[in-house]
Amino acid sequence: MLGLKSKMSIFGVQRQINDLKEEPLMAILPGVALAELWQMVGLFEDVLRLISALVLLAAVLGLGAVLLSSVRERNQEIHLLRILGAPPYYLFFLIEMEAVLITLAGMLIGGASLYVALILVEDALFANFGLYLEADLLTLEGLSILGAVLLSAIVVAAVPSLQIYTTASRYFER
Repeated sequence: MLGLKSKMSIFGVQRQINDLKEEPLMAILPGVALAELWQMVGLFEDVLRLISALVLLAAVLGLGAVLLSSVRERNQEIHLLRILGAPPYYLFFLIEMEAVLITLAGMLIGGASLYVALILVEDALFANFGLYLEADLLTLEGLSILGAVLLSAIVVAAVPSLQIYTTASRYFER
C-alpha cells in the first residue's frame, strides 16, 4: 500500500512499478479497479432488466391469451348477462376488472415471495458475499414498475374486452 503526496504522480509511479524488470509487481489503483467493477456490474444489471422486461412481455401476452380463451369458453355466461340487461360497457369493464384482479394478485404473491426469499437468504448472502439486499418495493422506481405492469395488463386485456363490447353492442342493436 503506497500513499503519495502528489496526486499528479500517481500514474507515473504506477507505470514505474508495472515496468520493473527485477520484481514481478503490479500497481493497482483501487478507485479505477472499483470503477471498472461497477461498470461491469452495471452492464450485468442492464442485461437482467432486459430479461425482466421480456418475462413481463411474455406474462402479459399470456394473460391476454388466457382472457381471450376464457371469453370464448364463457360465451354462455356472457350471453346470459346480455339477456339480463347488462350493457356493453359493463361487460367491457368486467373483463378489464378480471385482468386487474389477476395482475394485482400476481403482484401481491410476487412481492410476498420476494420478501420471504430475501429474509431467508439475507444472512447467507451477507456472510458469503458481503451483499446486503433490501426488499423495498415501495420506492419510486418499484412503484413505477408495478404501475407499468398494471397498465400493460389493462392494455392487453382490452382485446378480449373490446370483443365482448362489440358483440354486446350488436346484441343490443337488434
